[in-house]
Amino acid sequence: MAEKGVLDGVRVLTLEQVHALPWGTGFLADLGADVIRVESPDHLQDRKAGPFPGGQAGEEWWNEAGNLVYYGTRNKRSLCMDVTNPRGKEVFLKLVEKTDIVTDNFRPGTMQRFGFDHDSLSAINPRIITLSSTAYGYTGPWRRAGSRARTVDAACGLSFLTGYEGGPSMRASNNYMDHSVGNNVAYALLLALYQRKRTGKGMRIDLTMLETGVSAVGPAILEAQQGMTRDRLGCAHWWKAPHNVYPARGDDRWIVIVVSSDEEWARLKITMGSPGWADEDRFATALSRWHNRHALDELVAEWTSQHDDLELAQLLQQQSITAGSCMTAQNLVNDPHLQARDYMWEFSNPQAPEVGPRVFAGRPFRDPGNTMSITKVAGLGQDNSEVLSDLAGLSSSDIEGLEAEGVIFGSPRPEESRP
Repeated sequence: MAEKGVLDGVRVLTLEQVHALPWGTGFLADLGADVIRVESPDHLQDRKAGPFPGGQAGEEWWNEAGNLVYYGTRNKRSLCMDVTNPRGKEVFLKLVEKTDIVTDNFRPGTMQRFGFDHDSLSAINPRIITLSSTAYGYTGPWRRAGSRARTVDAACGLSFLTGYEGGPSMRASNNYMDHSVGNNVAYALLLALYQRKRTGKGMRIDLTMLETGVSAVGPAILEAQQGMTRDRLGCAHWWKAPHNVYPARGDDRWIVIVVSSDEEWARLKITMGSPGWADEDRFATALSRWHNRHALDELVAEWTSQHDDLELAQLLQQQSITAGSCMTAQNLVNDPHLQARDYMWEFSNPQAPEVGPRVFAGRPFRDPGNTMSITKVAGLGQDNSEVLSDLAGLSSSDIEGLEAEGVIFGSPRPEESRP
């Protein structure tokens, strides 16, 4: 019998797509909650996102995408149902009666139009917790604005702070905001469950990408109130030097080195073989090293480029000098440290058997009493019958009727284009 997770008995209905919210509800699913992903037959972009086996979408492409294992449907159940259909809405509201949490990432106003706003759902289930994950929230002048992670990177001030020295603003990462929001989703929902246990009452959570991002640039906000502004420095630091990414031996190999004190600088000089330039006055103090950081970076780079990044990082760490290789995704898949910590989870997706076993990112914490792993990746509508019979109380003929009426689906509509 499979070990039950700490959230066993908690049920989540989630109207989700793209990345941020699925990442957050995925935390709850990994912790044992019964997360039911209510998928729309008209919005299958997540199932088209890939990557696909061999780079080609197969006959049942809607169940093969690798990102589904990573965050979309792992350890969740899939109910593919058109909730805009009156019969679909009726069924959804039946499910709410036996649900703890309802989440969505629609623009404000959409859940109200469906009749799924908090007040409507709490009238059915007073203990319900609802969470909406939106770009700018349900109040304020920007509440109706749409977004992607890239646009919120800019709106929250993160992009303005990010960039190379003397250059324009740049994006921090591909999906920094998505993961940050997803983590906050899980955090907020766990707090809500704790609060409900204490009070017996449900609650409404209005969670935004914008505010998640602004919370990450707090020091800049404090500095602005003191009239302080800072130019972009790329990978450099405001007072530490050397502090940068340096080339290593090989094609596109890099190492990060950070020196935070004169003692560390002395150890780095010895590790570099005590070159004559390292004892020049322009590098004698932290302040002089910083003012001459560009020349210092060039000289350090000449040395690092002769060494393997992984071996050099280990050598520097042995000398108590903070350093790390710029790991590629392929490096991480085979990293002995992550393997020793059982961080990477191996899983064979039965929806795509030709791919074979693959490793996926686990969760960044260990709890011996709550073992986590990937046990399932839900196919589109795979759990329709089970969910509707067990939770909504529908008979087999009722379920067959919903399928015939085009309310529930086990595969895309016939006119759906292939990815």
